[in-house]
Amino acid sequence: MATETETARPTCNACCAAAIRWGKDRSGNQRWRCKPCKRTWSILPARPLGSMRLAADRAVLVLSLLVEGSSIRSAERVTGHHRDTIMRLLALVGGKCEALLDRLMVGLELRDVQADEIWTFCKMKQKTKNRKSETDPEAGDAYTFIAIDRDTKLIPAWKLGKRDILTTDAFVERLERAVAGRFQLTTDGLNTYPDSVGYHLGTRTDFATLVKEYGTEGTEEERRYSPPRIISSESTVIHGNPDPDRICTSHIERQNLTMRMQLRRFTRLTNGFSKKWASLRAALALHFAHYNLCRFHSSIRMTPAMKAGLARVPWSMEDLLAA
Repeated sequence: MATETETARPTCNACCAAAIRWGKDRSGNQRWRCKPCKRTWSILPARPLGSMRLAADRAVLVLSLLVEGSSIRSAERVTGHHRDTIMRLLALVGGKCEALLDRLMVGLELRDVQADEIWTFCKMKQKTKNRKSETDPEAGDAYTFIAIDRDTKLIPAWKLGKRDILTTDAFVERLERAVAGRFQLTTDGLNTYPDSVGYHLGTRTDFATLVKEYGTEGTEEERRYSPPRIISSESTVIHGNPDPDRICTSHIERQNLTMRMQLRRFTRLTNGFSKKWASLRAALALHFAHYNLCRFHSSIRMTPAMKAGLARVPWSMEDLLAA
């Protein structure tokens, strides 16, 4: 299908012959026909960069399904919109949600932050990538670094990448920009945290790590489908003076469960995983924007953004789409 907007007679892309007018399509756009090879096509009007083809109410329906755990194809079946249209909408809205969060998450007054990484994969699992000698850097394991405030349940920073020092450093840099003043920080035992936190937040944090050891009792089926039992936990003060009673990672681990329930790409043992890194990043941005601004949190009886003073009322999906 051609995308030219000029009114002059176009030429056929296949045989370069001049075309003749051939009526109009259902949207009123001019159709053309090549006489030698009989091809027909439409001339579509140019659209502004980043514009949306779907009506606002249909886009709200599609996005509402995606943030409630529906897959792309299930949203396609429910709404009747093609999966390519849904993916283009997700890419557009996801990019704008990430920019919105970057504007809002600056200089927040938070006092007790927990951080963790949640695993998924893109395109294929890491063992398959190694077996096939795949060279695509975006294929294989994908870790999302997430920070959550214990009191407001707000997620001030997140970062998608590999479980390495580069992603950890970028994540902690985002956290430094998002949180103002001194605060307590608790992470798991990932060995890339101390250097990054010490470099970016060393004088502003009371930093401790909490390492939990899980049991492996039971059969293989029980270990796969049931949560493991915690045998012991060990807390270590890295620097500062953290409150021992508040050295905890339970809230961020509960947030991991929320992601696996609300984000289809993170659901275990399904075929709804991401095939493209950009789509995974857009889905994450949409999820975190909806979680912070729209989703009513039962423990605080409001949205995290309201508790943190970023909003006065809960946002609707229409508000998020308009913003």
